[in-house]
Amino acid sequence: MATKKALHTREAILEAARFIVQKEGVDALSMDHLAQVAHMSKGAVTYHFKSKRELNRALLEDYAEHLRSGLKSHEDNYIGGPEDTLVPAYADWFLDFDRSSHGWAQLGVHLLSQQVKDPELVRPVREWYAEVARRAEAFPKERQPRVLTAVMALEGLFFVHKFGLDVLSEEQKQEILSFLTGELCPSAAARKDS
Repeated sequence: MATKKALHTREAILEAARFIVQKEGVDALSMDHLAQVAHMSKGAVTYHFKSKRELNRALLEDYAEHLRSGLKSHEDNYIGGPEDTLVPAYADWFLDFDRSSHGWAQLGVHLLSQQVKDPELVRPVREWYAEVARRAEAFPKERQPRVLTAVMALEGLFFVHKFGLDVLSEEQKQEILSFLTGELCPSAAARKDS
């Protein structure tokens, strides 16, 4: 079991790696550059991550955990079971993301675009999407197509924003979100603060 210090060092290395990828792109991420940005020796970096591939795997696992926790934190704002919180929480999450992605958008785009051909490395992110699909499949059969359509439409909004191709006005986005959570998924849960 890793010590607190080792976990802290590992997190500091991942934070420095995220910074490099977000600011300079994934091609700039080398063990030497990472050690320099993390203010550590290369030996300290390679102690925690034996190879760049292992580092990329950890970054993608970290990104998948960010996706999990992002959706969960928005679901916690709703009353109701998991089946009724999925779409409205996803919509709220998009609104927060649209306002400020905190660098996670660039990180996801860089990492996934570089690693998409390596199924093992993208496994954590693929598993997250599979988990969301399973949740949609848990809805009653007649609601499944609506929920999957809403989730995929929201993913489209996320990806257009991530790639800097967002041309919709705030009003248009609000209309889409209202349609997805109101008309397409009318039995969505109520917010706790309402």
